[in-house]
Formats: sequence, structure tokens, C-alpha cells
Amino acid sequence: MTKSITEGVYVPIVTFYKKDGHTIDFDTQIKHAKFLKQNGIQGIVALGSTGENALLSQAERIELLSKLHQAVPDFEIIAGVQQHNIQDCLKSISDFKKAGASVAMVLPSFYYGPETSQQGLIDWFTEVADNSELPVILYVYPGVSNGLQTSPETIRTLAKHPNVIGCKCSHGDVHQYSRIGLDKEVEANNFKLLSGQGQLLLPLFAINGKGVIDALSGCFPKTFVKLFKLVSEGKYHEARELQYVAAEAEVLASQGGFLAIKRAIKEHLGLGESLVGRKPMNHALSDTQWESYKPMYELIKKTEESI
Repeated sequence: MTKSITEGVYVPIVTFYKKDGHTIDFDTQIKHAKFLKQNGIQGIVALGSTGENALLSQAERIELLSKLHQAVPDFEIIAGVQQHNIQDCLKSISDFKKAGASVAMVLPSFYYGPETSQQGLIDWFTEVADNSELPVILYVYPGVSNGLQTSPETIRTLAKHPNVIGCKCSHGDVHQYSRIGLDKEVEANNFKLLSGQGQLLLPLFAINGKGVIDALSGCFPKTFVKLFKLVSEGKYHEARELQYVAAEAEVLASQGGFLAIKRAIKEHLGLGESLVGRKPMNHALSDTQWESYKPMYELIKKTEESI
């Protein structure tokens, strides 16, 4: 039987660098992964948009996965894949499997943006899934895909494929979530609906979502793990307070991006020598920008420390 995604909270991890802002800090990557596992996180997504997939070389991607898998072999690693050419995509998946990934989270070929037809997306993803050595999660994120949207109808069609086991939707359109999660055929196809936005965890469960891949949980895992536990147990009233905190704090990720996540991790966990990304993302948040996020940061920090 094709692998199924375990319900829960997953972290799209940042890529840590040494002080030069370029050399990958593998020791910190491993410390962070171990910390997340110890605090109830179900698994990690490496090489996603938060992890700067597009700014790493293929050799670096493989090495990162390999070192993480060797250090935490019983921790699920989902590998982000972004290639326009199908053969390059399949080669990446094969390489990532050998390095220790158990699932591939695949962005569509988005070079031509909205000019790409939905049938073209179905054709592209079907060929990938037919030949992929790993089960596939569809990665729906128009913000990093040249405005290309993968429609609910397209996702429903692809959900029939035995090697397509879920989707991560990194947008806030609950209408689209509903059309995927509440579809009886989709549910019967071993297909899991995941959101990239923890601020939607409580409402997500009302429409049959199964978990989140949330960047802020990489800094405050206990808050999101407890929220998921309460929601999955049907304790919705108790979950509301934590959901409010998560929704307020998610401004850090939605407005500040992965640079704000790196700053939060440094401030709260003391991890990371550098607060920047690779060029052209090599300028850290200004102190003024960070101060504007401090009320949200302090709110979730206080909540995390109380759990």
C-alpha cells in the first residue's frame, strides 16, 4: 500500500548559515531538528520555500538531507522539490530518497505562470507521480509559483493517483480548502489535506484537514502541537485561546517571511549564527521591522513558556 501521511504538525525548517551568511551550519540544523522532535513535531519539511530551496545547489540539498537523516533517522523528512523539467524533477526525487527523505513535496512547473492550463498541470504531475520513487505531496503556493494556482478540480483529479498522498496549500482561501477536504472521493483516496498556515488549524479540522506545515512552529512547537492535540480530540472550546495566539503571531511569518522566522528562532532558542538568507535575501530585518513584530512574538513566547 502507498505510504500515508501521518496527521500532525510538521515544520518547514529554515536553512541555517554560518556568520558568513553562506556556509550551511549543519551542526545547528541537527540541533534544531532534534529539538523539534523532542517537542512533539511529527516531521520536518526540508528544502521548502522557508528553507531557501531555490538558493541552494543540488549538492547542498542532498548533503543537508543526508546529514539530517543520519542524525535523526527516525524523524520523518519531507523534501521540497522545485524543477520545471520532469526528468530533473524525478532525478531530484531519486537523489533525495537516497539521502533519507521519505516523501517529496513538489511544486508545479510554474515558469509560464497562469498561462499554464490546469490540464497541463495534471499531465505534468501525473508523469511525475507515475515515475517518482517517493510518494508525492502537491505543493500549492501561488506566491512562489509565478502566480500559478492549482485548482481544487485539478487536485481532486490528481488525488486519484495512488502515488499522490496529499497537498500542502500555502494560501488562505478556505473555500478552496473546503472543496478539497470535504470531497468524499478525495477522502477515500488516502489523500491528506494540509495547510501551510497554522492560523487556520482550528477551522481546517472543520473541513477535514489533517494537519499543518507551519514555519512558526519551528520556533514555538509546543503551542502548535498542543493546539493540534486539542483540535484532534474535539476540544474546540479549549483550542480557541491557542488558535487566537497562533493567528496573532502568524503575522511574523506572513509579513516577515523566513527572515522573521530566523530572527524569532535566534531570539527564543538561541540558534543560528546568521539572520540572513542567501543572496538576494541577504539583508536581515531592520530593528524597526522586528520591533513591529515584537508584540506578536512576545504573545506566543509567553504562551509557549506556559506549556
